[in-house]
Order: sequence, then C-alpha cells, then structure tokens
Amino acid sequence: MNKKAIALIALVVVAVALVATGLVIILGHQVGTSGSAIGINQATSAVQGYLGKMGYSNLAIGTMQEYSKMYYAQIIEQNNGTGAFELEVNKNTGVVTPMQGPTMMWNTKYGVTSTGMMGYLTSTSGSGGMMGGRGMMTWLRGTPTTNMAISMEQAKTLAQQYLDANYTGTTVGQATTYYGYYTMQVLKGGNPVGMMAVYGSTGQVMYYSWMGTFMQQKVIG
Repeated sequence: MNKKAIALIALVVVAVALVATGLVIILGHQVGTSGSAIGINQATSAVQGYLGKMGYSNLAIGTMQEYSKMYYAQIIEQNNGTGAFELEVNKNTGVVTPMQGPTMMWNTKYGVTSTGMMGYLTSTSGSGGMMGGRGMMTWLRGTPTTNMAISMEQAKTLAQQYLDANYTGTTVGQATTYYGYYTMQVLKGGNPVGMMAVYGSTGQVMYYSWMGTFMQQKVIG
C-alpha cells in the first residue's frame, strides 16, 4: 500500500471519529442532510437551535431572509435591539455558520470560536495566547462599541453613493447598528433585493453579492 493510500485511509478514520464524537460541530448546527432544499421555517428552527447551543439568552433572530444561494439570519440583542452578528444557513443541508464578510471581519464584540460557534470577544490570556474566558479560541478586534467614527447617517450616505455607482435604481433601506459596522437593506421599487454593510471605522462599503437573488423575508424580532 503506497503512502497516498495510507494517508487517505487515515483521513477517513479521523473524519469518522469526529462525526462519532460530535466534534463536527465546527461546521455549525445542522438539521439534516437529505439533499432537498429546506424551507424558511426549517431554516429558522436551525438558527434557533444554533443560538440555543450558544447559551446566550439575550440573543434572538431579528429577520430571516431567503436568497437563491442561502438563508440569511440577522441576530440581535433583545435588551437593546443592537445587531449582534449575522448567520447563513445552507439551503440543502440546514447547516448554520457565521456569515462571511462583516461578521468575520468587522465585528468587535462577537467572534468565531474554535468550536465553530460564536462567542463574546475576550482579552488574551496571560500566556499570550488567544484563549477566551470560556476556554475557546477567539478573534480579538478591539473594544466592543457601537460608538463608531462613521455615524449612521454618514454610513447611509456612503452606502447610497455606492449603490448609485454600482446598482442603478436601488436605494438604502432599513439600517441596523452592529458592534463595529452597520448593515442596510437594499431596495428597488420599495422592495428588498439585497443587503450591504458599512465599516464603522473607515466607511468601507461591502455589498453581499454572494447570497444570490432575494426571494422572501420573515420578520421575527
């Protein structure tokens, strides 16, 4: 047996062991693997299960949106309505994972842990490692605050300028403040067609083009 075959067998054994022990949680919360597309209610349940595993009672779903490539979930803090982070749900498997983009790059309060879950950002350990207070690896990005260099009104202006230059006929809709950035719905003819974000430190604009075509929305919180 050659080295490549041995390595492949070892990889399969490790994968099976991870599944057996439940360590595949790093992929997110999963509701099924049937291969058939799940509905928005199933996606909502999957996100609620994900939040339940986190154990933070103050977090809830604000809005669920369906796009052609995924479901999008806005997670808010119930006590103040501030955006906490964003999640995506795979339409075929129901796997819930942190949304790429601002949640990964700009969020100053919540981060991705070594278990694949979201967690509060914490200070580094005395050993100089990046271990959080819960013993989980976190990405540290500064002091959690919604008081940013770019104001909400400035962010809306920058977002509209971006839309005028790149998506003619669209306008900025409902905006939400997160820790480190803002998100805005993108409207066309008064109807939602997408999402975008503005970085609170520099004013950088990001359009969520990877989600595909907007299909429907479910307001929960």
